[in-house]
Amino acid sequence: MSRSADAPNLQRGFFEHWSDIDDLTGRYVAVFSPSPEKLTVSVEHPHSFYGPETIWVRGLEEAGGASSRLYLSTRASAGAVRMGQELPFGSVPQGVQEPPAAAERARLVAQASDHRPHGLEQHQRALTRTVSDMQRFFGVPSSLVPCAVIVDLEQRRTFVVALHDGLSVYDLLKRVMGRIERAVPRIDEAEAARVAALDDRCRARNRLGQLRVSADHARQDWDAHKRRLIDDLHDLSGRVGSEAAGLCCWMAERLHRDEPLTDDEWASARALLRALHAARLPGRLPRRLRRTLAGLNSGRPESDAAPRRLAQALADAEDTELRIGRAKARLDALGPELRLGQAVVDAAGELGLTPLPQPDLLTPRGLLWTPTVLARQAPGSVGRLEGWS
Repeated sequence: MSRSADAPNLQRGFFEHWSDIDDLTGRYVAVFSPSPEKLTVSVEHPHSFYGPETIWVRGLEEAGGASSRLYLSTRASAGAVRMGQELPFGSVPQGVQEPPAAAERARLVAQASDHRPHGLEQHQRALTRTVSDMQRFFGVPSSLVPCAVIVDLEQRRTFVVALHDGLSVYDLLKRVMGRIERAVPRIDEAEAARVAALDDRCRARNRLGQLRVSADHARQDWDAHKRRLIDDLHDLSGRVGSEAAGLCCWMAERLHRDEPLTDDEWASARALLRALHAARLPGRLPRRLRRTLAGLNSGRPESDAAPRRLAQALADAEDTELRIGRAKARLDALGPELRLGQAVVDAAGELGLTPLPQPDLLTPRGLLWTPTVLARQAPGSVGRLEGWS
């Protein structure tokens, strides 16, 4: 964060080198900056199709059109990372003075594109107008402006790195990236596996929809075939002797169940077939009955081609879900290897900046985590960052 008057060269260089910063950081460090066209926010959640299970973050959107990744933060997700308090609609933390009007608040935008969406001076003005809001949220006093705020979501730590006109954001980030780049290829590989599995899931879901339709048609055809045979057997029971009539009614009832016949049931079925043969009935009823009984014993309708293909596709889809789970687990295991927080401390150390043991931060603030301040030490003072070596 920096106003134009604080460090004009630093602020101008930040936007002039936007494409360099985007290429350098890739997807490992998301760089946030105010958008010139998004300078109002609301504390109220709008009515939207996202539903009550999601948090719609009004005032935060992503340049490049992929904003849904920022909007859809599940309220109940145990893995969700929240830097600030989740508040009731329209409320603010106790002791925090709300700005007089929503229009005076700044909307932060994640610049996901590799170029500035607007002109250099527009971006500079937007950044200058939002510094106070960012100071209040992160608890950064004016004495530390200009500075870079770096958040390590993996370890849930925040670092405020004091800058001056002789330093550049690009130089700081290059030193940070140089320390985490050895872990990047393995994470890229795991991410590629996850994306490939997600693509397979998408294709599988489309195919499953088609296969379910085909399988349903196969089952409907089988049910229709049995209903016709059941009707014919009931009709026949009124035209044959009592023994044959009883066997017809029994078989008509038995055909409602798609299960292979037991040995005792096969004895009754053979007796019915002999009775039909002796009656010398016209038509193909005995042949249809034999084929239907063979179908029951072979597992129809699930043994038909369409249901078999659906069953295989469902098994494949389950395997794909397991692949996605393994890829996510590998990414979770590799995440700590980035050690972004330590990389920030080491990079700042190269620039002569060390942790302040007792930084004078603003309170109250919106940020849940206490920031670690990295700045030039006063002569004779000693800085130590607890938990890092």
